[in-house]
Amino acid sequence: MMTDPQYPPPTTARHGRPAPPVTATERRQANAKPGRNILAIVGLLFGLAALVVTFVPDIEFVAWPLAGIGLVLAVTGLVQVKKGTAGDRGLAITATVVSVAALLTTAGMLLYSTFLSGGESGLHMPAVAGDKHSVSFQVTSSGGATVRYGSLSDQRTENSPASTDAWQGGASYNNGSYLLTLTADTRNAQLSNEISCAILVDGKKVAENSGTTIALCTANVG
Repeated sequence: MMTDPQYPPPTTARHGRPAPPVTATERRQANAKPGRNILAIVGLLFGLAALVVTFVPDIEFVAWPLAGIGLVLAVTGLVQVKKGTAGDRGLAITATVVSVAALLTTAGMLLYSTFLSGGESGLHMPAVAGDKHSVSFQVTSSGGATVRYGSLSDQRTENSPASTDAWQGGASYNNGSYLLTLTADTRNAQLSNEISCAILVDGKKVAENSGTTIALCTANVG
């Protein structure tokens, strides 16, 4: 006597419902390997460049944007790894660490040269005869202005009289790196006042700016 063949019952998912079939696209996505993490690679290169530039005189300030861009790219690369859209997790972590190290190194160099360097390596205000480098802070204000000048760790405040002649403040240094700042703002907010500022190092203008109520000049030197 012939009997019908016995077939296994259809696969069921939880709650007794049949499992949905796996499409070819889903199968390819499951088997596909994550691509190269381009953002992590570029972030690592920016971080390494920032570390190198930190120790190069005259252009060390460029390390700030390089390290910042490298950190953003590295963190974005880590996010891509977490989402599964890119691989190279170890490379993304390395890029993040290198970029953070570059930022910390740049900050450390700036803090050391600005706050910890003293004596022969300090910024002297007023200028000291015999120092290797001279700094001139200049402000022109048609209606007078309050002037603040110096470095991050040492600021002076003076008043610039209303005059077409430039007010000048002096400083000097032998070695080290300094972020020089010069701010001039009008003493009378209701007065239209043309203000201009400039910073000169060894007679060479390294920063200048102008405005109607305030002018700000900054320069990284050393």
